[in-house]
Amino acid sequence: MKIKYIHSILFVMLFLGFAWSFSSCSTKRNTAAARGYHNLTSHYNVYWNGEQNLLEAEAFLRSQVKDNYSKVLRVYNYGDKKIGQQMAPRVELTIKKAALTIQDHSMVFGRKEKVKWVEESYLMMGKAFFYKHDFTAARRVFDFVQTKYNYSPIHYRGTLWLAKTYIEMKQFGKAEAALNLLSSQQNEKDFPKEVKNTLPLVYADLYLARGNTAAAYPYLEKSISLVHNKDLLSRVYFILGQINKEEGDLDQASRYFSKVIKRNPPFQMDFEARLYLAKCYDASNGNSKDIMKTLEKMARKNLYSEYRDQIYYAMAEVAEKNKNDSLMVHFLRLSVSYSKNNPFQKSMSSLKLAEDYFQHGKYVLSQAYYDTAVQFLPKDYPDFEQIKNKARVLSQLVENLKTIHIQDSLLRISRMDTAQLYALIDKKIEAYRQQMKEKKKAAEILAANREAGMGSPGSGTSFPTSGPAGGGWYFYNPTALSQGFNEFRKRWGQRKQEDLWCLNDKHTTMATSGVVSGSLSGAEKLSRITRAKRKKPVLTGPETRAYYLKGLLKTPEEFKRADSLIINSYNKLGFLYLEELKDTVDAVKTYLTLQRKYPDNRFKLQNWYALYSIYSARNQTREAEKYKNLILENAPESLYAKVLKNPDYYKKLQAGHREAESLYSRTWKAFERGQYYRVINYADRAMKKYPEDSLVLPKFMYLRALSLGKVELPDTLYQALQQFVKTYPKHPLAEKAKAIIKTLQLEYGIGISEKERQAMLAAQKRKKNTGNYVFKTDAPQQVLLLVNRRMVNGRALKTRLSDFNQKYFRNLPLQINALIFNDKYTLLLVKTFVNVPAAMRYYRRLIRDPYVFSGIRSQNYKVFVISKENYPLFYKNKDIKIYGQFFDEYYK
Repeated sequence: MKIKYIHSILFVMLFLGFAWSFSSCSTKRNTAAARGYHNLTSHYNVYWNGEQNLLEAEAFLRSQVKDNYSKVLRVYNYGDKKIGQQMAPRVELTIKKAALTIQDHSMVFGRKEKVKWVEESYLMMGKAFFYKHDFTAARRVFDFVQTKYNYSPIHYRGTLWLAKTYIEMKQFGKAEAALNLLSSQQNEKDFPKEVKNTLPLVYADLYLARGNTAAAYPYLEKSISLVHNKDLLSRVYFILGQINKEEGDLDQASRYFSKVIKRNPPFQMDFEARLYLAKCYDASNGNSKDIMKTLEKMARKNLYSEYRDQIYYAMAEVAEKNKNDSLMVHFLRLSVSYSKNNPFQKSMSSLKLAEDYFQHGKYVLSQAYYDTAVQFLPKDYPDFEQIKNKARVLSQLVENLKTIHIQDSLLRISRMDTAQLYALIDKKIEAYRQQMKEKKKAAEILAANREAGMGSPGSGTSFPTSGPAGGGWYFYNPTALSQGFNEFRKRWGQRKQEDLWCLNDKHTTMATSGVVSGSLSGAEKLSRITRAKRKKPVLTGPETRAYYLKGLLKTPEEFKRADSLIINSYNKLGFLYLEELKDTVDAVKTYLTLQRKYPDNRFKLQNWYALYSIYSARNQTREAEKYKNLILENAPESLYAKVLKNPDYYKKLQAGHREAESLYSRTWKAFERGQYYRVINYADRAMKKYPEDSLVLPKFMYLRALSLGKVELPDTLYQALQQFVKTYPKHPLAEKAKAIIKTLQLEYGIGISEKERQAMLAAQKRKKNTGNYVFKTDAPQQVLLLVNRRMVNGRALKTRLSDFNQKYFRNLPLQINALIFNDKYTLLLVKTFVNVPAAMRYYRRLIRDPYVFSGIRSQNYKVFVISKENYPLFYKNKDIKIYGQFFDEYYK
């Protein structure tokens, strides 16, 4: 009976347990059992997993974000959009778990949520959206938490995260309003301590995001006693140090950076704090020996090898404060050379070095470092456009200096008598042979060291013959490997790691070469080998006199061209010094040198006026009068003379030009409307009123001629255009006028005899034999070089071409493809240019370049510009002569 009683009790208890479970599973009943059940299961079955996943995502975020220590840090760093994309898959589980908790366990009675973890799930979901940079979705969730659960303490946390979201969205007004609301609620009983402690940090982050460091400072100071996270407190100290340094309080900044170091922060912050401590050195109050000693130790340690560029930059700043300019330059150059993986630091060091060289008038060195700085500076860097413009001006200046140097040297050497010339060449040959001997000796020593398992000579380091750091094999010797890598980069530039890296168009080259070699019979191959053996090698290297003689000037035309290049370069140089760089000292030197070397140069009038202006500004009356008199005596009717006689003349000229431009605008509108008599009337008025305005007058004259052609006979148009071409032969509109004149001659026989007309028609017919090629100005273009491969080293030419591109067109994404064209020519293709003008600029620069085609006779190469559309037809037909005619007709 007792056993049966016990069984009955167990059965009833079990039944009641099942009944309680089933009843508590329902979210529709507001019972203690239901609330307890859903709080328990939602927390540990769903929410906990989502929360753990979110914690892992936050840890990943902290490991991935990088701070830019060159600027004042933000309190919080949530990364950029790229980090957000990486975070997206990591927080998907969190969003999913939060949604399941809300869907399966929400119990709302009396407009209040009875399951705590549903509220927490909303907040967790908002954080997940926030970390993946979906700020719009995050804002909606936090706004929902703030308004929906205003009866629960969680709504304060929702408002705090809403403020953070607005900061990241750069909606600073809304963020400040949310923080002010929280600030006004701090005295409420249920206000969370967590929010109270975090509020000053978020305020500080808001003002730092706005760039208002002064407003952020008191909130950072207030947060020191409230922050309990070790790394976050170190970050607060660091930011306070940065702000003090920025404001010039170096003592206080040093105290904060010292606190950061004592707190044993993460490696990166520790390193940056040490650097900032060095930068806070005050030359008027302290001794820099200890600081420099510390930095030197850091530079030597392998631990800081990756940061040597920053260390040397800090040392340069200390040297600058000590007014030791030569030491500053030394450290800056080291900083640039060691900067491999930090583009921003490379740009900062280069910029500082460029500015120092510029201030000391060392423009060539300055240009090189400005060029480096512009490559790596971010586009939003302050005064980026000015820096870029200065780099451009200096590049032009250096280019003109090089032209002068090269052409001067060519003229000097080309004018030597044979004995002097050969003596100079023989000296060069001997120096080259000595250099080769030294290289050979160094290579033998290096090879011997490798055999013995030693490091590079003089290094004082030996390596084992095997193992990862050994020197027995070339690739185990870091010194040899580094030398080889640098030599390769120097010769070939940056190359992709792939097979046949030296060929751009691999498939075409391989296929073509295969056809050529495969098409030869055994007898033909044997015959070629025999001829190659019989043929004696011709020495053309740096050990022969011919190598040095081939680039010298020979004909009077070549000497005249060299003089012309020098004159042009001196004139451009003077303009750049005076107008762009405001360097009157070098401008005067340049103009005086030009006058001394070429007294009758074509720019002498404007050079005299430039010298007059400079000396007048310096109050050097005697020199100014000298150049004024030269202008008045030699060109009394010139514009310069008129300006000298009447200083207000130029102002009147400018006022007249503005009036003329206004009248021309009305004239052009009348021409467009077909009001040709009005055009003729306006043009006659302009030609009478503004006879000296050489900018606007040709345009009036051209429109007048076209209008005469509309209202009178073609003969009148012909005569008017002839007069225009005669008056303004070099004006851009002259080409159009000549084209119309030619059409009138061909179609109407105006101005020429019938015999001449027939001859022109026949010549035009012959000229039109240009194949089926199509000319389109805006079509993508390529520059095509055909070189005789029996007479020209194609690989060397390709290297020189690559150097040419790097020197003059480095901003264009140009590629060079090499392939066999036929049994005589190798084809080099430079691509791609956006249109004909861009390609022709490259073409004109290329054919004038003395380096690319040095030592190559003109009959052994041809250069064309060809469109991408015409190229397949040309390669198929291989009609060089016909395409040459097409090129001359439409491109030249």
